[in-house]
Amino acid sequence: MAAAYRPRRGRPPDPRYTQLVSDPLVIEARPETASGRADRWLRGRRLMLAGILALAEVVAFLVWRPSALLMGALAVALLVVTVAVATRIPAGVARSVLWIIAIAQGIVVVIPLVVGLSLVAALVVAIGLIVALVVVAARWRI
Repeated sequence: MAAAYRPRRGRPPDPRYTQLVSDPLVIEARPETASGRADRWLRGRRLMLAGILALAEVVAFLVWRPSALLMGALAVALLVVTVAVATRIPAGVARSVLWIIAIAQGIVVVIPLVVGLSLVAALVVAIGLIVALVVVAARWRI
């Protein structure tokens, strides 16, 4: 939020100064070429498109049932390659498409890890609760 200009005491505020210098006004020009407009459209919808691509990959995985280990290795390899290439090419449609693919592969790789870790954590908690119940039951029995 922009802080208001505060004049020294005794002087009326100058109407020309309403913002601090640290709050510059930025105006972005609209792209004039078709590829510029396509790039801007892709950049604005990166996460949505990456999510749709990741969902399509998961559905394809569930339908065709390939090896989970092989698919995970391919997703990691594709993630590394797309990030490496996307950081080396100039801004444009190709770079935006590569970033969308990289984000989708990141989602495909990270979601199973998070679910797996949460299942392990739930299993540890469940085992802990069972052990606690057994200890409590054994203590009451004695």
